[in-house]
Amino acid sequence: MKQRKRLYSIALKIAAVYSLFGFLWIILSDRLLNFLVRDAEIVQSIQTVKGWLYVLVTAAIIYMLVDRYDRSVQKSQNAYRRLLENIADPIFLIGSNGQIIDINEAAVETLGYSRKQLLDCTISDVSPSANEKEWEKAINEAGPDQRFLFESKYRRKDGTSYPVEVVACVFEENEQKFCISVARDISQRLKTMELLLQREKMDSLGGMAAGIAHEINNPLAAILGSCQNIRNRIFNDSPKNLHIAQECNVDVKAMREYMRKRDILSMISTISKAGERASQIISSMLNFGFSNSQKLYSCNVSTLLDESIELLSSDVNFCSTYMFNKLRITKKYIAEDNPVCCVRSEIRQVLVNMIQNACEAMAEKNYPSDEQPELILRTKYEKEGTIIEVEDNGPGISQNRLKKVFEPFYTSKKVGEGTGLGLSISYFIITEQHKGTMEVSSILGEGTKFTITLPNNSGKCS
Repeated sequence: MKQRKRLYSIALKIAAVYSLFGFLWIILSDRLLNFLVRDAEIVQSIQTVKGWLYVLVTAAIIYMLVDRYDRSVQKSQNAYRRLLENIADPIFLIGSNGQIIDINEAAVETLGYSRKQLLDCTISDVSPSANEKEWEKAINEAGPDQRFLFESKYRRKDGTSYPVEVVACVFEENEQKFCISVARDISQRLKTMELLLQREKMDSLGGMAAGIAHEINNPLAAILGSCQNIRNRIFNDSPKNLHIAQECNVDVKAMREYMRKRDILSMISTISKAGERASQIISSMLNFGFSNSQKLYSCNVSTLLDESIELLSSDVNFCSTYMFNKLRITKKYIAEDNPVCCVRSEIRQVLVNMIQNACEAMAEKNYPSDEQPELILRTKYEKEGTIIEVEDNGPGISQNRLKKVFEPFYTSKKVGEGTGLGLSISYFIITEQHKGTMEVSSILGEGTKFTITLPNNSGKCS
């Protein structure tokens, strides 16, 4: 609309200048010619020249006005193009039928198409969720200069997709409607929101876990203490035990034999082991609920990884169950390990937990004859910190489970085989107590990789 008004304005200016110049030319040139020349034949010949001169002068004036307008339009277009190309987010000019009319360089770089390929595309090629008929209906029903804000997914040339926040504006030009939209990649924003949500979950559940742990600790201590007392009073030949047995006319050897035959000793041991396991869970919950104020020490992450391997290899039960000694372990450490400030025991606890989880996952996969379980331990040093990666070629984790692996009490194991606290506590140790990051990626059927980033200056080392 503004462009049309401007064209009308230019046309009116040209018409006005042409009319005014012609009017002045006719009146003034005739008067001047009659005043200077008296001969009619000479006047007649000059009139012809005067007509040609008039044509040339008016053509020159019109050319100057049109050229001035053209320069103004060119300058405006150059400014528009510079503005368009300097914006980092993809910008699309789309017709009411969904055809892409114009784009900026960011759209080409982000989507991976060439400019020509994109200009041959429609909005449904870029955004699979868009329907061209619905798009046309929405654009035609929208009012002039109406704006929209919505989230969608855009698809690159290689088939991968990413989330975007789209700000679109509908406008009318030459009785046709168009839409200009800016699509901002919000992958990082969604990731940050997910991490914040995870942190909120950790904070709230941490307090709840600590409260539950305190409530359970007292009766649990009574159970474990009672089991110990039962053993001592039945199977310990202390003077007091023998004296009470004599007072009650009880044959201690016969009583012990009876309890052995009735598996009472085994039952007591079962109660005691269950109590100890519950005690370990309570201890983990307390660590989860309250941050540890232990001092930080300078440690080499490659050394911590090696120590974690040694700890697991010394666990006979674990090695026999998951064939740890037959596992192929590939170490890809950086040549010069950069020390990080950390609580050595806690980071080692995290690494042991991740390696243990990887071994348990690989034990569930049936490998072909030309492949064997492999654990890859990798260290890197980058600007944001020291990176530790624990990768396996196990069965992988599905996407719906992948989002829950760091949630407290979430586990895919059978009842009694896991508490679901291992990874959530590891996440808490890395993110809260060491101000780092912990991420997981997985491809179903190919394996899983856990990535830990410990900041280079996470605290003062002792």
